[in-house]
Amino acid sequence: MSIDVNQLSLNNLVIFESAGRLGGFTRAAEELGISQPAVSHAIRLLETELGSVLFDRRNRGVFPTQQGRFLLEQVSTGLTLIHQSLREVRLMNVEHQVSIAVSTATATWWLLPRIARFKKLHPRIELRCITTDRDLDLSRERIDLAITLGSGSVGNYQSWHFVDEEVYPVCSPKLMKESAGMKDVKSLTRVPLLHLEERYKSRINWEQWMGHFGVRLRRDQVMFRFNDYSIVLQAAIEGQGVAQGWRHIVEPLIAQGLLVRPLEQSVTTNHPFFIIAPKDRELRSDVAYLKNWLVAEAGSGK
Repeated sequence: MSIDVNQLSLNNLVIFESAGRLGGFTRAAEELGISQPAVSHAIRLLETELGSVLFDRRNRGVFPTQQGRFLLEQVSTGLTLIHQSLREVRLMNVEHQVSIAVSTATATWWLLPRIARFKKLHPRIELRCITTDRDLDLSRERIDLAITLGSGSVGNYQSWHFVDEEVYPVCSPKLMKESAGMKDVKSLTRVPLLHLEERYKSRINWEQWMGHFGVRLRRDQVMFRFNDYSIVLQAAIEGQGVAQGWRHIVEPLIAQGLLVRPLEQSVTTNHPFFIIAPKDRELRSDVAYLKNWLVAEAGSGK
């Protein structure tokens, strides 16, 4: 019997591959978002078209027959090649698009005020900014670069030093005038503190920061807690308390007069920020331009 491969349904082959890979019609249905009877129907149609039984149906599941195993291997290879080709075509369409993942606070207070300078240098590059406070799988999410807090061990990523993690107290000019007693670290225990509750990655908190100077928080310490650093900074600007200021983010706000440093003490941790990129793909020229610009901007301190 001769088979016209042009008449074979690609949709049925996709369903077959899912059922064979997952070892069941129900699992394939869940993965593809269709009903289990629809999977069974597609497999029966494919078996009729090919004149071969592709699965051995048993009470404890379905198992590919010899013909099924052969077809599964070939279809899997073909679908992989199709996915790779589609990915390459998408890259061709966004040749000059560069994606970067950063925290909401870094995007709002550090990147956006500077981005006009990058666009002036590289007007043809389209920047795609993804804001997130957790680490993403850059390869799976197809993200070119990310700025992350770390210790230098970044797994399957190539990395470049961005900035050290330097933290010091900041508050509004008005709060500093009203709290004239803020003269040393211990005096911070007598003013409201704005606390960042990290959801995904541990950072230095007020207790740890004060511990560097031998000071403990009071049991009745007034503390306002937030889970977004952008909100922490906004609360500090509005005079609601003293916040921890990550230097690279708050320096522009201090330069604008929105925040001040009530104390000179600061803590630099051994967990600097890094720019990272997947090791499994070479940096495109546009990605390298953005990476080099980020490093230069961070080093300039402007």
